[in-house]
Amino acid sequence: MMRDSALAYPMVEELLENGEPEVSIFYRTEKGTLLKIRPDLLGIYSDKPFLLDVKTTDNFQGFGKSVDEFGYHIQAEFYRLIANQVFGQAIAFTFCAIGKNPAYGRFPVKLCEPDDEDSEQGVYEVNRVIDMLESVIETYPIVKISRPFWAKQADRKRREALMMEEGVA
Repeated sequence: MMRDSALAYPMVEELLENGEPEVSIFYRTEKGTLLKIRPDLLGIYSDKPFLLDVKTTDNFQGFGKSVDEFGYHIQAEFYRLIANQVFGQAIAFTFCAIGKNPAYGRFPVKLCEPDDEDSEQGVYEVNRVIDMLESVIETYPIVKISRPFWAKQADRKRREALMMEEGVA
């Protein structure tokens, strides 16, 4: 019933016709950090690319509270940042908010995006976290780790025994 409610919303069905669901998109920063997004839909609308993410909410009228509580404005800007870098152009980001409490036989649906101030804060937070992540990686580089010698020795003995059983010397 939620799906049918979303498809009954004037633009949702049109958006879904021109896109690919659940596409993983990867981007490596200048410092080599690998970032990934997986929007619910990557599509084209009016000859322009867009990202769509579906969110269900207990508080449909107060969806802005969910945006704040779960950091959706940060997610939106993270997705935009990665998509903009990968595709080399500005990519629109839209939420399809679906209320969990049906009214008049349907679940309420709306398409929305963060306002300019929330987008600006989202960009700030995304850049802050990426910078922090990259500084941690620089400060604490990944090092090689080895299992104890006895574990490796046991592996070698098991391999040798299997090779002997199979007639491989």
